[in-house]
Amino acid sequence: QMWPFKYNLMQHTVSEKFMTNLLDTLSVSCNLCTVKVKNLLNMNNSQVTKAFNSLVGTSEAIRMLNLTKVSTLSGERLYHSSNKDKKWEEWLAGLIDGDGSFLLSKKGYASLEITMDIRDEHALQIVKNAYGGSIKLRSGAKALRYRLHHKSGLLKLINDVNGHIRNSNRLVQLNKLCHKYEISLIYPQKLTFDNGWLSGFFDAEGTVTINSTVTQLSISASQKTSELLQPLLEIYGGNIYIDRGTNQSFKWYITKREDILKLIDYFKKYPSRSAKKNRLHLIPKYYELKDLKAHKALPGTFLEKSWKYFNNNWLKYEDLNDC
Repeated sequence: QMWPFKYNLMQHTVSEKFMTNLLDTLSVSCNLCTVKVKNLLNMNNSQVTKAFNSLVGTSEAIRMLNLTKVSTLSGERLYHSSNKDKKWEEWLAGLIDGDGSFLLSKKGYASLEITMDIRDEHALQIVKNAYGGSIKLRSGAKALRYRLHHKSGLLKLINDVNGHIRNSNRLVQLNKLCHKYEISLIYPQKLTFDNGWLSGFFDAEGTVTINSTVTQLSISASQKTSELLQPLLEIYGGNIYIDRGTNQSFKWYITKREDILKLIDYFKKYPSRSAKKNRLHLIPKYYELKDLKAHKALPGTFLEKSWKYFNNNWLKYEDLNDC
């Protein structure tokens, strides 16, 4: 009596339309296994399902299914993540603002490209698992290029980052794709401390270094203009200066211990997905050893050995900008 369709279901007379609507409204349980996730994805997008040939965690897979459908001006059915995935969308937008580009060829072919250090394959693989696409090694460079051009995955990605892109050049590029697919471009709201954008931007443009001369730790990010860096200064502290090196760029950097430790707390909530996370995880140990003056310890002492051990772990990820 509580469910008018009970009798029809038992008689196998439920209409195809009803079953389609039922599937559209199903929510995925946290206990759903990866195999079931793959089967459900296969109903809607074979390109995305194909990405599951690469290993992906069950929680990441469930995140990709936590979707609701929305309509564009042209009636195109897009997929938009729920509020639970806001951190992911902000991180991805930050990554694209730093290392990505939206492309539209003269023939009208749309695509997205993200180029990262070869050590950041894990980060690109996560993006590939979410939207499909391909990852290839760039010839003559220690870099990988992720490329997404199939329509279903690209529309899903556009819908996810729309409203989170902050780079003015990237907004112009995104607007061209939005115009092609009759989607309204959404401008970002003012950046706040509790926003995953910095995490993605850091994965693209950030560095974590220790000045060997004065043993001072710093976190920094560089850009050709100060447009994206000024909000970081206002929210997270630090300074901005013009780097007169070969790149002739603006650099935001922080060196104060309290500012850096606040950022470490930030990254616990909005984690880095690039290889740079290895150094972020070592920062608390750096301060612990420096407080003990291990970097000045006499040769052969346990403190000196502890500093050497730390330094060897630190150098396992040598940022290209350090060279």
